[in-house]
Amino acid sequence: MAFFPKRRKMGESSNKMMKLTQTIPDDIVEHIISMFLPVKSLLRNRILSKRFVSTNIQSRILDFSGIYSRRRSQLEAVSIIEEVINQYKGSDIHRFILVINHLGIEDKIISWINTCLGKNIQEIVLDFSKSKKVMEIPINFSVVETLQHLKLRSCKFDMVDNSPKGLKLLRTLSLMRIEVMKETIDVVFTNCIHLESVELINCLCMDGMLSIHAPDHKKFKSLVLSYIRDLWVISLNAPSLENYQYDGYAIKFNFVSTYTLKEANLHYNRNFSQSYYDPSNLVVNSMNFFTKVFVLTTTTIFLEALTNKYVGGGKLEKRPFKFENLIKFHISFKALTFCTLFDIAEFLKECPKLERVVIDIQNFTFQPQLPLWEIHHKDQIQNDSKNNYVLKFLKKVKIIGYKGHSHELDIVEFFAKNAPSLVKLKLVMPKSAKYIARAPDSTRIIDIKNIFPAIKVTEV
Repeated sequence: MAFFPKRRKMGESSNKMMKLTQTIPDDIVEHIISMFLPVKSLLRNRILSKRFVSTNIQSRILDFSGIYSRRRSQLEAVSIIEEVINQYKGSDIHRFILVINHLGIEDKIISWINTCLGKNIQEIVLDFSKSKKVMEIPINFSVVETLQHLKLRSCKFDMVDNSPKGLKLLRTLSLMRIEVMKETIDVVFTNCIHLESVELINCLCMDGMLSIHAPDHKKFKSLVLSYIRDLWVISLNAPSLENYQYDGYAIKFNFVSTYTLKEANLHYNRNFSQSYYDPSNLVVNSMNFFTKVFVLTTTTIFLEALTNKYVGGGKLEKRPFKFENLIKFHISFKALTFCTLFDIAEFLKECPKLERVVIDIQNFTFQPQLPLWEIHHKDQIQNDSKNNYVLKFLKKVKIIGYKGHSHELDIVEFFAKNAPSLVKLKLVMPKSAKYIARAPDSTRIIDIKNIFPAIKVTEV
């Protein structure tokens, strides 16, 4: 019975809202619907309500990202877009989003884009990845004065610096599956003085070198470079940059200034096509550019480059790097790595302000036998009489993909013993491994929980 009053209240509230809309003059309601409703909602209202069947299309957001469905063919989708564009009565279009197979309708698409460019467009998102063939757009985006956000995927376009006013307002640029020319990058950073972020994803670098020259940019904060083919050198002069993300092979990298860099995501991958490929020196040579960051996300390739190296005569040499500002560290284990707890601990002890650690082993399993760890490193880590590995400020640890293997317990025990400020130790376990986690060494698990009782195991 307690639920019925709530239902009456909801019904009463709904009726009041309907009565309220009925009291508003039709021309005002029509203006609100035509101007401020997304185009999908507007078209739905025109179909379902005779009151709005002739409502003008003035929506400032033309989002056709979900134009395809199981019930709608390509021909029907094109017909809907064509109707909207041809009947558009508004003076401004803030956002135009188009995700479509362009084959056979290239001329229509160019016409739609030109219509938007004539309506003070602020954001354009064009995605033609539904076709394997690249869409050629004979439009020079560098002359568009009102554009603030540009996202292009699987297309070829022009960006020639022939307008002193073009792209002055551009804030974000995202290019995916596109051939990136040096001239394009030069135009962007010459014209776009308000640029805040750039993304280049799955692109092809035509010159082998990506050079970004932005010494006078004050707002450029974020750069994402992901899986760029034929890229061998990155040269970056961007003193305002705060967030840098790189996915790909370790390559030559030159950073002019890193004083403002706060976060780095260095997702290095192995090049299995080249058996002689050793990324360690390339990783180390760029290391100084990232020692001042507050947040670091990387892979075991990064740790491998920093580990102790034999330099002759049986002597070990350690790379001299210290991450004095690092607060959060996220490491993802990649297959075919020799990294163990020793490599993790050796890195973490060079991070005196560290507060959070995330270790991702969901796609990785430690070998049952780790001779290097057992013979050379285990005793050094577990019997640290000099407290070399104490992490004074570490508060939160999360291990993703925990399966209860012996060396995973070594890692859990390390944090339980060496983090006096620890308040949270979370083990995220795959459901398929929940029974295995109890099998290896239940006595040891109990001993670790006696050291730090707040260990929490969750299943995903």
